[in-house]
Amino acid sequence: MKKCVKGFTLVELLVTLIVVAILVGIAAPSFQDLIKRQRLKSVVETLLSDMRTARSEALALGLSGSVTVSFAYSSSGQVWSYSITNTGSIPTVTRSHSDYSGGVTATVTGWGATSSTASFSITPVRSLNVSGVGTITFALESLSVKVERNLLGGVFVCSANEDLGYSACT
Repeated sequence: MKKCVKGFTLVELLVTLIVVAILVGIAAPSFQDLIKRQRLKSVVETLLSDMRTARSEALALGLSGSVTVSFAYSSSGQVWSYSITNTGSIPTVTRSHSDYSGGVTATVTGWGATSSTASFSITPVRSLNVSGVGTITFALESLSVKVERNLLGGVFVCSANEDLGYSACT
């Protein structure tokens, strides 16, 4: 009579573990890149949402009010924050680099930018607004995305290499 042996041999288990280790080694760098992309996209999409909300608030305030968007940043771009404030009130939105899991830098041009601050106002009347023209560039290692605001108050997003699904910057 033959005995029926059930189970795995030590060699089979070792081969399985080696195959799994190889697959994890191949997948880990791709997963890290995905996390970086999503971190940067989260920052950009949150800013876009906040700027759209600020425009809506300005429209709700009517002709007598405005909404101010203010940026503060270090020269290295490592430390940054922005706030959105209704006329004569406390900020309705405040965000900073610490709200996101590190590494995302910000550089501001336009909007009356000095070495560490920039701001512009949103009014309910749609008109040419030179002080509202500017760009904030968010970067994370080799990835970068620009959020631009034009004379008419339109907000556009572009990226150098069409990263994160945004069109290429011109």
